[in-house]
Amino acid sequence: MKILLVGDEAKNRRLLAFGLATETDEPAAITSIAELMQLKTLRGFDVALIDWEMRGEPAAAVLSQLRRLAPCLPVVAGTTTAMRGAAAQAAGAVAALLKPLDIDTVQDVLKHHARTPLPAMPEAASVPEPAPETAVAEIAPDEEPLQTRSPVVQNLLAMAGRVAPTPATVLILGENGTGKTRLARMIHEQSARRDRPFVTVNCPCLQAQLLESELFGHVRGSFTGAISDTVGKVAAAEGGTLFLDEVGELPLAVQPKLLRLLQDHCYERVGETRTRLADIRVLAATNRDLKAEMIAGRFREDLFYRLNVISLVMPPLRNRVEDIVPSAEHFLEEMGRSLGRHHRGFTLLAREALQRHPWPGNLRELRNTIERVAILVDRELIDVGDLSELQGAAVESGPQVGDFVTLEALQEAHIRRVIERAENYGHAARVLGIDKATLYRHRKRTENRVMAFDSGLDLASGG
Repeated sequence: MKILLVGDEAKNRRLLAFGLATETDEPAAITSIAELMQLKTLRGFDVALIDWEMRGEPAAAVLSQLRRLAPCLPVVAGTTTAMRGAAAQAAGAVAALLKPLDIDTVQDVLKHHARTPLPAMPEAASVPEPAPETAVAEIAPDEEPLQTRSPVVQNLLAMAGRVAPTPATVLILGENGTGKTRLARMIHEQSARRDRPFVTVNCPCLQAQLLESELFGHVRGSFTGAISDTVGKVAAAEGGTLFLDEVGELPLAVQPKLLRLLQDHCYERVGETRTRLADIRVLAATNRDLKAEMIAGRFREDLFYRLNVISLVMPPLRNRVEDIVPSAEHFLEEMGRSLGRHHRGFTLLAREALQRHPWPGNLRELRNTIERVAILVDRELIDVGDLSELQGAAVESGPQVGDFVTLEALQEAHIRRVIERAENYGHAARVLGIDKATLYRHRKRTENRVMAFDSGLDLASGG
């Protein structure tokens, strides 16, 4: 084993170098990024051991530079706590050992993780070739907004913002249409890789062999139909972010190769023996329960833990009712601009109907619904009847018990429904336990408020 020691405590380095030295070789040692950059090559090293409690420079910064210069070099971290060990692994270390370090344990771990030496090749060959412009395209940003009034989503976005600058792999979970792709792009845009490509791979779209070629590329003649060499999306994402959409549907035959890419940043094109290096960050998303998929034997356990360094869960739209109307208004304004129409918004009853609908398709379903409304309705205000007709079913106007609405809105809805079912106002007043005069006054106030909302008046200011 050729070992590289990274740390700025001279005594610890000397002890480790003495304990790990063999009869013919002694570990090399560096103390900073500057010394790392002075090394002519890292190709001869099999494994590195880094002190995670370096005093001169943050160990995470040294590790990041080390991974950039030698993506396939396994790095083991020595830490004082399990929490710091988890942070080291999140930053790219393959394992973490608790101090004080036991030399025998260190040797065993380093031997276990040391890479198999690669055949000698020119240094320049380790750099993946740039992708032709026609090979793959970067995905376009989603048009679904990430602005939110939901405290749950606000906390989620704050966590994503903290994770974005790190090299950690992120697994985004959630139902279809909740905005997982948009969240992944936001993480990319807030990372140090923001000026490099953001490339997506739709895992369910292709069979195993074609998906492997889509990911890693292939050489001419490697399979039927391979008439020329093709770079894959891993090479196209070089220096940037590779987003694996619906990774839960990745074929089992491809999973070991993705695991190797995540662990060692190495891969081969289909039909080629030459090992290539990849400087990419991987983000993944799925709507599946990957733990259930592991139990069923459809997803590798080791791949799950490699992907699940950081997990973010996008809640469904029905669990963030605060975002439904603002999102609908955003889509309506956007559609109105493209159609040359001016829609001012939704009536009170339409807003209530939007909030009460379960939206199983989440933001995607909401967007499609609003698009149909914008096309077929040319009035300034969208009413509840427009939504009922377009969704093909009666949409109950008004909130239900347990909905995220005010008590006043719930009271108004209850009174309205009682009046609709009662024989007359007197009957309705008796059912409600109030006199007719009170009921009349309540209805008058409600009608005035709805009329003011629909006409754009501000009752509070008298305007």
